[in-house]
Amino acid sequence: MNGCSSFGWLKFWGDDEEVEEPAELVSIKEEASFSKKWDKGLGALGLTGKFVPVINNDKIYFISSEGNLVALSTNKGRTLWSRKTGDQVSGALGFGFKRLHYGTIDGEIISIEEENGEEIWRNKTSSEVLSPPTTNGDIVAVQSSDGVISGFDFKTGEERWVHQSTVPRLSLRGTSTPFFEQGFLFTAFANGKVAMIYPDSGSVRWEIPVALNEGKSELERIKDIDGKSILVGELFFSASYQGNISAIDIRSGRLVWQEDISTTRDLTEARSRIIAVDKKDIVKAFGASSGVLIWQQEGLKLRSVSSPVTIDKGIVIGDFEGYIHLLDARDGSFIGRRKVSRQPIKEIVYQGKDLLALDESGRLISLIIQ
Repeated sequence: MNGCSSFGWLKFWGDDEEVEEPAELVSIKEEASFSKKWDKGLGALGLTGKFVPVINNDKIYFISSEGNLVALSTNKGRTLWSRKTGDQVSGALGFGFKRLHYGTIDGEIISIEEENGEEIWRNKTSSEVLSPPTTNGDIVAVQSSDGVISGFDFKTGEERWVHQSTVPRLSLRGTSTPFFEQGFLFTAFANGKVAMIYPDSGSVRWEIPVALNEGKSELERIKDIDGKSILVGELFFSASYQGNISAIDIRSGRLVWQEDISTTRDLTEARSRIIAVDKKDIVKAFGASSGVLIWQQEGLKLRSVSSPVTIDKGIVIGDFEGYIHLLDARDGSFIGRRKVSRQPIKEIVYQGKDLLALDESGRLISLIIQ
């Protein structure tokens, strides 16, 4: 289904509408440039889940779909240690409190020591895990494809609580990535609901719908929230497929504003703007407090872009031809660009001064912005 949403612009037999082609890149005035430090093949990504590198200070961690786990130095990409877990991985690595966690297609959650890759514990979840687990040092929260989010003991791996949400009969393959913030666990579900959960008990402070299933067909009623939501101050932002982007006051659970958009990408925040990419790859910036559309950039339309990532100088995003683009967060204009791969860019990660791009072949590219 995710593939269908990405290629909805294709022309089918009997369709007389004009075919929309991917936007052609035009020349830009570069105010910043990308230079490559190193690149390294890390193994196949597969089609099972979301694979994202993790940066922690001077180390990078990554696990492939075949379960090959590796730690690299950020400076030169040198392998510090590696391990073949033998697992068929479907959920990318999550990191926190000197532990790595990942999920499998068989519905297991595994805890790993970050210093050497040794396994500490593993336990069963209710279904396959398609997003990175997250932890606050007490609980490891894991979201499964069947609408269950589970809390496991950080030290022992014992399951401490389970929260179940309903899953529509038809949904996209993927789940939102849960995260801890301000002492709570935040997440979103395939039924268009978002939740604020007490992490020690799994009790729900609030769970509210932000996208309603009102379509005439099963396809029209798909309202999955698969991209990562974000918290900015006291406002929680989430966006759904065939739905909208919503801002919620976390103290009251009250909807502050809502605007139409259809997306499966992660959200990010830059200069008090909430950045989202719609189903046609148009990048949009909404005012965080008002929801007003401040700008939109159509220069990447239908270029199968990655989720946007905020860096010091703006917003970085990759496309299907292997280009990395830098946008000015103030007005959405292009201020930098470089082709870094012959493969589509699937994920971008930024921390400190380290910018990483992961292409479709599983090659990791380390970049510097100047």
